[in-house]
Amino acid sequence: MFAYVVWIEFVSGLTASGFNTGVTSITVDAFTRGFQAFDYVIILLMVVFGIGIGLTSFKIATSATFFIITLIMGIFWGFIAYFFNYVFIQLISPAVFATAWGVFPRTMLLCTNLHWIALLYIIIGSLTLYAKREQGQYLT
Repeated sequence: MFAYVVWIEFVSGLTASGFNTGVTSITVDAFTRGFQAFDYVIILLMVVFGIGIGLTSFKIATSATFFIITLIMGIFWGFIAYFFNYVFIQLISPAVFATAWGVFPRTMLLCTNLHWIALLYIIIGSLTLYAKREQGQYLT
């Protein structure tokens, strides 16, 4: 979002100086669309992280009793997620970033609700950790 704001200011200066014509205009528009594609990349990244947490929890060689440890640690992870959520909202609140709000609505939705995403990931990890079957990999 920071890069997009700088890019828009650069494009405004380029247009005001009269250099944004012809091939330059096509390149500027393509680069701006590239920035807009990052909104979907962030969504894809969050889904991949969720799947990765589930697979890792399922494949890890530990007993399901570590489910309790995950729940206890979830309190601290939730606090950290809420802290980053607060920091993100404070950084993006100024009017300078008003243009970025319209271009990155999905990213804004995710980044202003990081504490809920952390809770979702804790639930995914806990369920897949608890759902696996013992295959003789534990020491007794």
